[in-house]
Amino acid sequence: MVRRVILILLGFALLAGAGLFGVGVWQAQQPPEITRYRVTLAGLTRPVKLVQLSDTHAGRDMSAERLSRVVATINRLRPDVVVLTGDYISGNPDDWSLAETRDAIAPLTDLKAPLGVFAVVGNHDSPEKTRWAMQETAIRLLYNESADIGPLVLVGADDIGGPRQPVEQMRRLVRAEKSERPVIVLSHRPELFEWLPQRSELLLAGHTHGGQVLLPKLTRMLVGDYLAGHLRGSFFYRGQLMIVSSGLGTTALPIRWGVPPEIVEITLLPAGYSAARRTGG
Repeated sequence: MVRRVILILLGFALLAGAGLFGVGVWQAQQPPEITRYRVTLAGLTRPVKLVQLSDTHAGRDMSAERLSRVVATINRLRPDVVVLTGDYISGNPDDWSLAETRDAIAPLTDLKAPLGVFAVVGNHDSPEKTRWAMQETAIRLLYNESADIGPLVLVGADDIGGPRQPVEQMRRLVRAEKSERPVIVLSHRPELFEWLPQRSELLLAGHTHGGQVLLPKLTRMLVGDYLAGHLRGSFFYRGQLMIVSSGLGTTALPIRWGVPPEIVEITLLPAGYSAARRTGG
């Protein structure tokens, strides 16, 4: 009798687990939500609409067709500038050929923005293959490089685990900007925020996927304290601001529970407008 009860309970547990997994797969495949922010920046002379897309993770659950639909959604937002904060593929970049890396990035080349489309690499990306894949496209890879885009300056950092001194390079590039224009740092991982020079008021990052599953205590243990930055929408420290996107794709398991895929839209405003705030999506 006891054995029978145990088997019945085990059967229910397996069914419940399969159901939860199915829900997670379904949620991961939903169209991304648009999370909107308004951020004031000293030195900015006019409003700029910036759209961030992170962690596309081409592979099992991110087809070219799905990514193309997301690109079309971004283009309908009519951004002034688009930034891509890494992890364009899934798994080990050594397992991806040059051609496969190019195909993973290809849908992103249809992004349109008058001030340009800029990208940094993530921990799943090969800098060399990514640079090759983005050659002769509208996307400019910032690999420990800066870009003057008129009203502001973008600094793109190597992944913090990269070999080319990403912290030192980022700090050097930020401090090298002598104009009064705002400097925005693009980094795949939010940990770089700890070394952000005062000269920059804003860092944009991804990597955490928002935990993929909304279990704050567990996911914070797995991905670190900066997950809280995403949950609050913005993370203030030393008067600076970081916005962490929960991204588009998935890693490890193709599921999301309570953490929908996301496009981030940031309206950058000159000083004098109201302070940074999340406005929903």
